Amino acid sequence: MTKGIDGLIIKGVAGTYTVLTDAGAIICKPRGVFRNRNATPLVGDDAVIDIAEDGTGVLHTLKPRKNALRRPPVANIDQVIITVATAQPAFNAGLLDRFLVLAEYEAIPAVICVNKTDLANTKHDDIFAPYDLAGYPVVYTSTVDVMGLKHLRDAMAGKLNVFAGPSGVGKSSLINALSPGLALETGDLSVKLGRGKHTTRHSEIFALGHSPSDGYCVDTPGFTSLDTAHISKAELSRLFREFLPFLGQCQFGNCLHDKEKQCAIKDEVGYKIHPARYDSYLKLKGE
Repeated sequence: MTKGIDGLIIKGVAGTYTVLTDAGAIICKPRGVFRNRNATPLVGDDAVIDIAEDGTGVLHTLKPRKNALRRPPVANIDQVIITVATAQPAFNAGLLDRFLVLAEYEAIPAVICVNKTDLANTKHDDIFAPYDLAGYPVVYTSTVDVMGLKHLRDAMAGKLNVFAGPSGVGKSSLINALSPGLALETGDLSVKLGRGKHTTRHSEIFALGHSPSDGYCVDTPGFTSLDTAHISKAELSRLFREFLPFLGQCQFGNCLHDKEKQCAIKDEVGYKIHPARYDSYLKLKGE
C-alpha cells in the first residue's frame, strides 16, 4: 500500500469518492472516522489518501477548506456561476438574490449567467439592471446561437467554478458547449411543473480545456429553494454588496434599514441601490 498521496475529490456518489492524483483518478472509500465525526467529504476538497495494491483507495484526511457551499455541497470554490434563464423556466429574481446572498456569505465571487437569450421576448438588459448597478458581472448566453460563450469562458479561465442555479436553466448544456467532449446528460423542461427536470444527480469537477489556465467547473444538481435561515437579520445587510458603502452611516447603529428614520440605505434607494434589490432585502429580512 502507498500512503499519504495528495489529491482532489472530483466526484462523490453514494459514499464513494473519485480522487484525482498524480497517479490518476482513484476510487476511494472514506475511513469510518468521517461517519463518527459526522463529517462529509465534498467535491473540491483537497484530500490525502492511501492506495492499495489493487488500485483502490482509502480517503483518510481532508485538508482545511477555504470555503464551502451547503447547497450545492462543494468546497474550495474560486467563483460561482449563478445561472438563470430568460424563459423556460421563468426568471425568478428572489431565487437569484438568495443564491447571491449565500455566495456573499461564503465570500465566493459570483458571476450571473443569463442563459437561453434566444427565448427572450423582452429586453433582458432592463431585467438585470439591478445586478449591473450592484456591481455583479452579468454574461448573456445561448447554446442555440452560441451567443456569449466566449465571454463566459474568459470569465471562468484559471478558476475552479461552480455552476449553481435552479433546474432547467441549462447548466449542463452550457458546460457541454464550453467543453463538448463531456456530453453531460441534459433534460427537457417539465411542462406540468413549469421547471426543469433534474439531470445532474451529483456534483462533479470537469476540466474546461487541456491546461489549468483554461479553468475547471463543477456541475451540480439544481435547486428551486435555498435555505437562508442560518443568516441573521443583522448579517443580511452586509450580504447585499451595494449596501456596503453606506453601512454605519445610519442614525442608529443597529439599523435594519426598514422602518427606522434617517437610514443611509433607504436614502440611496433609487440612486445607487436599485429598488428591486431593496425590496428583495426586505422580503428576505421578513423571513
